[in-house]
Amino acid sequence: LEELDSEMVLIGHIGSVLGWDQEMVPPAGVEERARQTGWLESQFHRILVSDETGSLLHTLGADESNPEGSPELAQRQRALVRVLFTAWNRERKLDEAFVTEFAETTSRAHGIWVEARKADDFSLYAPTLEHIVELVKEKASRYGYVDDPYDPLIDRFEPGTTTAEVARVFAAMQADLIDVLEKLKDRPKPQDSFLYQKYPQDKLEAFSKEVLDEMGFDWQRGATGLATHPYTTTLGADDIRITTRYTEPNVTSSLYSTVHEGGHALYEQLSSNEMTRGSSLAGGASLAFHESQSRLWENTVGRSKAFWIHFFPKFKALFPTQLDGVDVDRFVNAINRVEPTFIRVDADEVTYGLHIILRFQLERALLTGDLAVKDLPEAWNDAMERLLGIRPKRPRDGVLQDVHW
Repeated sequence: LEELDSEMVLIGHIGSVLGWDQEMVPPAGVEERARQTGWLESQFHRILVSDETGSLLHTLGADESNPEGSPELAQRQRALVRVLFTAWNRERKLDEAFVTEFAETTSRAHGIWVEARKADDFSLYAPTLEHIVELVKEKASRYGYVDDPYDPLIDRFEPGTTTAEVARVFAAMQADLIDVLEKLKDRPKPQDSFLYQKYPQDKLEAFSKEVLDEMGFDWQRGATGLATHPYTTTLGADDIRITTRYTEPNVTSSLYSTVHEGGHALYEQLSSNEMTRGSSLAGGASLAFHESQSRLWENTVGRSKAFWIHFFPKFKALFPTQLDGVDVDRFVNAINRVEPTFIRVDADEVTYGLHIILRFQLERALLTGDLAVKDLPEAWNDAMERLLGIRPKRPRDGVLQDVHW
């Protein structure tokens, strides 16, 4: 079973190499890249749902009432049996043709989204998104659910969590966050115009690298790059890549993107250890745990005064003109300014959660059929106005702002 698991992990890492290269694929190469991605996914699926995998899991004592298998197994072995039985039991409900189509469609979708965002035209992406939504609906149906089509999908990312639980948490969060926003509405805003001047990219990159150094990012096991939408990916147990972008007007956007993805990378580097390396046990406990690490570094650490007491002298030395007359207190106040903004990845700590709630509500409506893809831009704008009090004037500030569709 460990040998089969190792083979699947290798396939997953090869797929990540293709994903890392996605930004570089020329237009004429998109179709074959989609087929490459689909083929890899089909090979992974074939091993996972094979009779051999199922037989091994049953031999080791795993079933729906006891996914960890025999109590005679060591702790690590039981953990691996649990992870693989859960995946096997879920994914065998999908056939290889469906898995291939899903992978090919979402691979093509990335480039289409990039072009639609550049053109600021949702209609360029809408047909692809309609197809994706139909495929996701079919996936939920094949997985099976009792209460909500979102349930089997969210369980893949946050095992054991239900849509109803998330909805209850978000309902309380939404009321609290809107209340905080209302209380802050009439307070004077810190002056932050100095954050919107021109900051040379080469110096920003050098500073970001120094921050990653001091965070503990292992450059022997990681690297950085650029992307339309920042992300972290694992190309191997000792090859963790992160990306950022330098196209946003606020100088701290790229910096906090780097710190955020650096948090993901640290969690990934440290969760791939002697016990988990090269197996499905590496990579962290869940997506919420992963995001907790990135948000911890980005906000609790990265926006703290202590962080900037340490780093501000170096930052100001790199950008003396832009930060002329700005001291550390003024800088910290500016980077912690609370004000609704359109772009989620640039949102402050009060409004960020409202961006997540917005997306959750719209995704559920798409899956239940209460919202059609063609109506999504207007629904997005209405939700943003309802939750944040602002209304996007263009798709790239709203429905097209990130790749996560």
